[in-house]
Amino acid sequence: MVRQIAIVLLSIGAISAAGILADCSYTGPSELAKGGRVPEKTIEQVLKERTDQWMAIPGVEGTAIGLFEGKPCIRILSSVSPQQLRTSIPSTVGGYPVIIERTGEFRALDQQ
Repeated sequence: MVRQIAIVLLSIGAISAAGILADCSYTGPSELAKGGRVPEKTIEQVLKERTDQWMAIPGVEGTAIGLFEGKPCIRILSSVSPQQLRTSIPSTVGGYPVIIERTGEFRALDQQ
């Protein structure tokens, strides 16, 4: 009897875990109905492919992954105004929004 209860509990746990994992990768029908598209690459892959190109643009200090309206986005960290970079950097890449954020210039700290 104890063994049967353990099997049932393990089965429930496995089904719950599968449901949680499936939910993490599913964009939902409402997103697709709005004309949204499912990204072909992960945000990490897109960022890795584009970072060198963006870092070569004067005023770009760094890149990062962040959130915009509760969804993953690519953040461009900048020492110039976002409007100055918008002609060189699109508003979306690979299905992910690109947010340009003025952070100021980054400098290494002196090692003492």
